[in-house]
Amino acid sequence: MTAGDVEVSEGPPRRWRWESLTGGGAILQEDGFRRLWLGRLCSHTALNAVLFTLLVLAVGEGSGSSIKSAIFITAYLLPTATLGTISGVLVDRAPKNLVLTGINVMRAAVMVFLLMSSQSLWMVYGIALLLAVTSQFASPAEAAALPQVVRRDQLTIANSTSGFGGLVSQIIGFAVLPAFFLNTIGPEALFVVAAALFATSSVFFFGIKALGSGAVDIDNIIESVRDVRKQFAEAWETLGRDISAYMSVVIVVLASTASLVAITLMPQFTQDVLGIAVRNSIFVFLPAAAGILAGLRLVQLLERRVERIWLVGTGFVLLGVSFVGMALTVPFAEALERLNLFGVFDPGPIGDTSARIVITIVFSTASAFSFSIVGVASRSLVNARMPQEIQGRVFAAQVVLTNLASIPPILLAGVLSQLVGVEPMMFLTVFILAVAALWALAGALARPRVSNDAEAA
Repeated sequence: MTAGDVEVSEGPPRRWRWESLTGGGAILQEDGFRRLWLGRLCSHTALNAVLFTLLVLAVGEGSGSSIKSAIFITAYLLPTATLGTISGVLVDRAPKNLVLTGINVMRAAVMVFLLMSSQSLWMVYGIALLLAVTSQFASPAEAAALPQVVRRDQLTIANSTSGFGGLVSQIIGFAVLPAFFLNTIGPEALFVVAAALFATSSVFFFGIKALGSGAVDIDNIIESVRDVRKQFAEAWETLGRDISAYMSVVIVVLASTASLVAITLMPQFTQDVLGIAVRNSIFVFLPAAAGILAGLRLVQLLERRVERIWLVGTGFVLLGVSFVGMALTVPFAEALERLNLFGVFDPGPIGDTSARIVITIVFSTASAFSFSIVGVASRSLVNARMPQEIQGRVFAAQVVLTNLASIPPILLAGVLSQLVGVEPMMFLTVFILAVAALWALAGALARPRVSNDAEAA
């Protein structure tokens, strides 16, 4: 027998895995992270589906859509005024798996209550308020749980993979479930599905042993909540001494505010600029998911060459440019409509409505890409630079600032857009946020700077 007679076995061909989209195949082998990821997927899918359905029920198809959406979103943001500081301290002191389990059991109960009640406008606002209360505790708990289930060098890829789960939950929650149920058997069946998803997520969260510490020290939790102002002030002071972490939180707050204003203006934008029904608007903005996915994948490559704080800042600038592009949808669409490179069509191959939809898809995808970069880079930076025992308060503060800072521009946008139109409000939003970012940067530079070499490369 010669060497040539030996058949070399190369093994089975390597199969493509969906986790490769974010580079997160290995990270999902970690039991704690996998349970956290699946729990968030179920919970966020249900929450997105319910919130979009409630928004459609609140706004309807009539006039005044921006004002109605502004009131709905404001109702969802209001609980931060009273619960923001308490939620951060509670998340830092209580086992996070129990916090997340309890929250999603409560959400399932809210769905049962919604099924048993009327779906009047004020009931819709009330349910939004109840869901907002649960989210005020869930968001910081999920963010602060991540460093407890992965290693320090896995933070960026873990945040990217979590972002991919968020993308999947947005596609299913915003586009698939509402579109199916609202156009077929009605919203009641959707609320049943949401209750089941919330219950399933609570099972996943409860099984994350790395987030539990055995016995729960109730006395310590109560004492911490009583001293909530001091606890929060200490966390904010620590954050303020690190200019990179501080500015990343501020930029996320401003970027989130811009996104909330955009959501407020979305119903009127789709009706007035695009000429389509509100309930079908999600199909125009669904391609933006490609931008989110690209951002989640690219941020891991970029952070090896660029500091995270520069990624956050660049993403914020790109977000502003994308908003300006959205405000210029009509002139860009007119130019696209007249475009006729080969002289075959007259005046061009794309009609007015189609051209506006194409321009909207382009700039909404760019804004989704930039927001994805900002979110992942900022969260990884805070995870790496802030002490783990205060991260719940830091992320709770981020949520509080986002929601409280968003309420005035949301209400202003809802009212003024009815008077002057959507496009001027988008220009004004970009201008105000740019000024706010520069003001925050100037204030941060005036503070003593802390050098922190612990940040992962």
